[in-house]
Amino acid sequence: MSAHINVSDDDIAYAERILLPAGTTFDDERRKFIRNLETIDLQAVPGSGKTTALLAKLLIIDRYLPFDDGSGVLVISHTNAAIDEIKNNIGLYCNNLFKYPNFVGTIQSFTNEFLATPFYVDKYKKVPLRIDDDIYGQKFSSPPYKIKEFTDQENKNARRFLLANKKAIRWSFVDGKVCLTDEYCGKKIDFKKPKNKAKSYEDWNADEKNRVRQWITKFKAGILKAGCLCYDDAYFLASVSLQKNSAFKLLLQRRFSCVFVDEMQDMAQHQHDLLESIFFDGGSSRSTYQRIGDKNQSIFDGKEATAQNFWKDRETVLELNGSYRLSSILASIVSPFAIVPSKIEGRRKNIDGSDIAIKPHFIVFSETTKVQVISRFAMIVKTLLDEGKIQANLRNKYKAVAWATQKDDGKLRLCDYYPDYSREEQQQRTDYSTLEGYITNYDKNDRTLSSVERNISNALLRILREEGIVDTTQAQYSKSKMREFLKDFKPNYWVAFEAKLYQWCLGVVQGHGAAALLDIRNNLPEFLLQFEGQINNSSNFINGSSGPAVSASVSLSKRLRNVLPYDGFDVEVSTVHRVKGETHTATLYMETFYQKGAGGNYESERLVNSLKGNTLAVDAHNLVKQSAKMVYVGFSRPTHLLCFAVHECRFAKFGEEIDKDIWEVVRL
Repeated sequence: MSAHINVSDDDIAYAERILLPAGTTFDDERRKFIRNLETIDLQAVPGSGKTTALLAKLLIIDRYLPFDDGSGVLVISHTNAAIDEIKNNIGLYCNNLFKYPNFVGTIQSFTNEFLATPFYVDKYKKVPLRIDDDIYGQKFSSPPYKIKEFTDQENKNARRFLLANKKAIRWSFVDGKVCLTDEYCGKKIDFKKPKNKAKSYEDWNADEKNRVRQWITKFKAGILKAGCLCYDDAYFLASVSLQKNSAFKLLLQRRFSCVFVDEMQDMAQHQHDLLESIFFDGGSSRSTYQRIGDKNQSIFDGKEATAQNFWKDRETVLELNGSYRLSSILASIVSPFAIVPSKIEGRRKNIDGSDIAIKPHFIVFSETTKVQVISRFAMIVKTLLDEGKIQANLRNKYKAVAWATQKDDGKLRLCDYYPDYSREEQQQRTDYSTLEGYITNYDKNDRTLSSVERNISNALLRILREEGIVDTTQAQYSKSKMREFLKDFKPNYWVAFEAKLYQWCLGVVQGHGAAALLDIRNNLPEFLLQFEGQINNSSNFINGSSGPAVSASVSLSKRLRNVLPYDGFDVEVSTVHRVKGETHTATLYMETFYQKGAGGNYESERLVNSLKGNTLAVDAHNLVKQSAKMVYVGFSRPTHLLCFAVHECRFAKFGEEIDKDIWEVVRL
């Protein structure tokens, strides 16, 4: 059992040799965490190396696996990228951690594999086809015109409600009963009649509302039974499973005697509650359960702006306060934006051991010069490089980030600073609006062909769905079923298809994406012919463009719209959410409009006191806290240079009170 592990100095030295630069060691506060194998919380400031400390603990535990009682280790994080980081850093050195009975994955993959899918298989006697929001959204956005058990008027009422409803309609398990709610675990839906401005309004009566509820329930049940689940459906099935089988949580505790959750602040409340109910179990759990994160960086769940107030501290809370990312200057700038009081100790130094003395900059712009902000930031970086205050290195990252991206007239957004900004390129979704989107938006950091192959396969599945082509069981094709069908029933075509797929993938990564796209389009009629189909409904998807038209000589894979080249280096344009967890050499934070109220509409209006170095008020407005968390994350990315872009009309209200010994002011 994990509780019997006594972490030795030799264990820690072993982890240091793998994870740290030669000659460096873990300090006392990190050693204290690495040695601790009890149920605790770890609160860690930005750049504190908390993930490295966790990796050290996992490396050491791997030396003691498998446990005598047959139990394993569960490691959960919020994103696939975080899980990939764990695997890439220690995978070569771990003989046991990534094997049964252990599990290293996202909260979603854990829920899918250990709770939702087993319950679904038990109920429907088959595995779900897909658990994916985009695929589910396509199904839900195309409701049937008629369900035969309902009258024409009842069908009309239900479709009208669906088309007018802006919130996601989800299954939730409330007080032991299944119901439909606005968002998962949200409010029960009242099924009010949508208002029509052109006519006098009269709500549906109770019977009419009940029939709308029954119609939508039947519609959603059909999607679920067909095997198409959204991510929330997985949590819904998980909650039902735990309610119906109280012994199941004990089985999971026996399976996983050590549980580590990284980036705990990124969990939504239902994710937090699910893990708590299983692995803390009111304090009676058999599992050691450690939660690791920073409440001040909880920017992914907009409903909870108060530092994830459902995350209550354990009896023992360890802290990592030293930041090896931030200089002492930047640490003093970031600390006042913490909504949970946090004193960051900036430990970043120059290579020669001297203090980094680069001042943070305000870039003050006007309505006509906002599009010059990013290039001015690049100019400042260039000057610092030329002066030797930033050491030139191919690993350096320079990023310009903002909170809000969606264009809205009269409201400053990311696209106003950088009109070429592409949301699709940023997101790298499972599904895109056009075939070109799949070819363009593969993972550029993947050194293999797998990301491109996955995107092309998903595009082909999208085409099969849009053409209504299903397998012999009337279910939509999955990737494995599509490949099996071609291999078993179209063997001659299968050989040619495999060769073509390889050529397309290779062409994309070698910079010939547009030519590959053209060849895919030309080969689609033959592909669909294998399924006795042809191009009809998918024509717009196949031929549509996700951006400016390009010729076959232009490299789609290299055409990164969210990158500004500047005199020997690039500035990547991104969102605050996307760069969370990253370390940059220089970061530009550009203020944007986010809702009205709490003293203004922009970060510079709501956070004036923090910009002056004052601690955030405990009773600050919810919007102030949301803005503070966003700035805290954005401001804590750089090792050397931080710039904050503020409109001149807002800067004029507080600019004279800014400490010029700390801040440099640049006006455009």
